[in-house]
Amino acid sequence: MSSLHLSIGGLAAINRGLAEDPAMARRELLIAMTEATLLVEREAKERMPRGATGLTAQSIQSDAFSTPAGVLGVVSSSLPSASAVELGTRPHMPPMDALVPWVRAVLGVSPKRERSVAYLVARKIARRGTPAQQPFAKAIAATESRVLRMFEAAAGRIAARSAGGAS
Repeated sequence: MSSLHLSIGGLAAINRGLAEDPAMARRELLIAMTEATLLVEREAKERMPRGATGLTAQSIQSDAFSTPAGVLGVVSSSLPSASAVELGTRPHMPPMDALVPWVRAVLGVSPKRERSVAYLVARKIARRGTPAQQPFAKAIAATESRVLRMFEAAAGRIAARSAGGAS
């Protein structure tokens, strides 16, 4: 799991801004969080396997919002397939009808053989499950330094506005 480490100066500037002008500091942090979540969303969509339809990648969304607890950002998908791709699955027998479009689109199997190939794929999943592909974790790791720079820049803007008295 990735983590974000701001400099002591950046944290001090944010704390000072939150104490002196909380609305301005939250606005700057929300701008940084919005930019960061959009970046991670784009990276996660690019890393999500397309499968037969690409619907899982298309379902990825981000949101940033300010709460009394702080500024929060979320990148997620409402589809169960996203967590199955991220975390992998235990061995289970998937429905064959769901695999046929995947076999056709991804493996390029002829219509004549698609059901038999889908059955073979289902048997393999029943024996081994599916591996974790971690598109979200990889997106976070790939964007960590850019996200850090976004928050360092926000801390700089907060420090400048606190020092200048402008909001």
